Amino acid sequence: MIDEELLLEAVVRVTNEGNRAHAGNVRVELGKIADDGEYFDEMVVAADLAELESLGRLELARRIDWRGSEPMPKPRIAYELRGEKK
Repeated sequence: MIDEELLLEAVVRVTNEGNRAHAGNVRVELGKIADDGEYFDEMVVAADLAELESLGRLELARRIDWRGSEPMPKPRIAYELRGEKK
């Protein structure tokens, strides 16, 4: 798992920039703030975001109901800090 505090910091930065905190955007931000400029795999970021959501540290961002369309791919699911609604 990616360092939890680093991951949460990336989520905060992405949302403060007005972007949705899905794995793609969070991955890019992680690369900017990691000490060694490490590359982060999008699927690993998606799994770690889902893990933080299951632990109650994040919650799913509001999303559009497409009524019967295919489920959203895991890397496209957006999250936000618990209790932080826009």
